[in-house]
Amino acid sequence: MNLTAYTDYLIHWLENKRQELYQMDAYTLGVSGGVDSAVCAHLLARTGAPVHALMLPAAVSSETDQSDAEAVLASAGLGGAIISIAPLYDLAMQQLAPVLNPDPERVNVLRGNLMARLRMILLYTTAQSHRAIVVGTDNAAEIYTGYYTKYGDGGADVLPLAALRKEQVYELARHLGVPERVVNKAPSAGLWAGQTDEDEMGVSYRELDAFLRGEAVSAEAEKTIAWWHERSRHKRMLPPVPPAPDAL
Repeated sequence: MNLTAYTDYLIHWLENKRQELYQMDAYTLGVSGGVDSAVCAHLLARTGAPVHALMLPAAVSSETDQSDAEAVLASAGLGGAIISIAPLYDLAMQQLAPVLNPDPERVNVLRGNLMARLRMILLYTTAQSHRAIVVGTDNAAEIYTGYYTKYGDGGADVLPLAALRKEQVYELARHLGVPERVVNKAPSAGLWAGQTDEDEMGVSYRELDAFLRGEAVSAEAEKTIAWWHERSRHKRMLPPVPPAPDAL
């Protein structure tokens, strides 16, 4: 990958989508302290357009993630606002308590998905108030496996990293000057304390990247990747629509 050329391409691509496709004035981005949002922050900073960056911690978010998010914004030369989603999450769970399954499957995932969807709401409300577009941070591995929350972090107007394997995101991060402490930390969606992407998926990004390069991986890794891909098919399509009555 020609890092300089691809960086320039992504900056022009983002500006084209903002100005020509959406005809908006700015960008809105959630900054988590992870490498994907860090790369997006640095790319957006180089567009020269206004960037409304939000750090949206939950009660389970670590202080390290918060300080890393602040370091990312400082390294990119961007400002940002810290808005806790904890009160919104607590109120939503309290109000939903009478209708939720008392013993839901994968309760940590259910709670984490609510957090992701609350963040999406705050990002889009902020974006609308500033005539901005919401920038998503999902990479190629996450898109293929569906490792994102439907209508949560998967809800965005543009996905500048969607064609990049995780290894390529790391390459771009170093090229752009993302802080090394962010590049070197274990990838995590931050959906619960101690959660990491690779532990939850049961496959490493190294194996995912090899698979996406078309290389052979272990039978176990291939089975796991196929399972994630098939179960998340609904995330990569528009909602089905029936034909009109006069078309039957």
